[in-house]
Amino acid sequence: MLKRVLKNIKLNKTHITYEQLLEIISWNIFSMKMKRNSVRDDRLNNIKKIEGADYGGIYVGSPGRDIYHMLPYLSNDQMKEVADKVSEKFPKIPPKTYVNVAAFIRFLYGQFEKQGALRSKKDFERMKKEKLEWSLSRVFLRLLIEKLKKHNNYYGLCMLNEMEAHRLGDEAVINKNGNKLKEMEKMYLKTIKYADKCNSYKHMFSMYYWASKYFAKFGDVQKSVVYAKLSIKNASKYYRKYFPTGERYYSERLKNSFLYIEKNDKDDRINFKNKYKKCIYSKFK
Repeated sequence: MLKRVLKNIKLNKTHITYEQLLEIISWNIFSMKMKRNSVRDDRLNNIKKIEGADYGGIYVGSPGRDIYHMLPYLSNDQMKEVADKVSEKFPKIPPKTYVNVAAFIRFLYGQFEKQGALRSKKDFERMKKEKLEWSLSRVFLRLLIEKLKKHNNYYGLCMLNEMEAHRLGDEAVINKNGNKLKEMEKMYLKTIKYADKCNSYKHMFSMYYWASKYFAKFGDVQKSVVYAKLSIKNASKYYRKYFPTGERYYSERLKNSFLYIEKNDKDDRINFKNKYKKCIYSKFK
């Protein structure tokens, strides 16, 4: 029997029916156009609007919000069916933008606005006061992972493992939990393995970067330096594939990694910088 965790998630009643939930999933939200964190797609004009399924007049970035609110009410078989329907729609090839896929998974954790222990001091302090409860979400996500494995959907597995690693990192630094930090590390490394299978080059760099940031927040400077270096090493290998125009979003991360290494690795910082600055540091200074 799947564990039911209702605290901090259950509503007084379902906001939509199970049949409506399946209809929403059938829209294939992953193929729709995005505007910020919401969908803006002409096809929605021809779809009967479901009460409670939109946000600010626009259907939110994925069915993740609706699935999250419905989880306490779904039977075991229904939850499996929802996971199966989602897995059929989940993209197998890394899209040009990750926004709606990332929003879908983030919403499954009940995080409808971007947040995280690393985003800001304000976010960190707020999350410390909240009781992070993702047990029921993780029940569903494990089912979805099983379905994606059956479809050999390595990109889907890559994205789900990434998001779970972020959440484990949040739990680790907020609760000062070393075991969670080890789980986070394993999950990031697993994400990179899946990324290699589906050529999601962004993940081959970003996962090392985020691991470095979480270890730094936890206070493990040595491990943080190791992953900061790995992020730059992989960026030097793949950067032409995933930021050919020198996108600022990535260049800022690389700059932060270099600065962290310079500050915290006094024995090797000069040699390391000289080795990688030609292909990375000079391009993204």
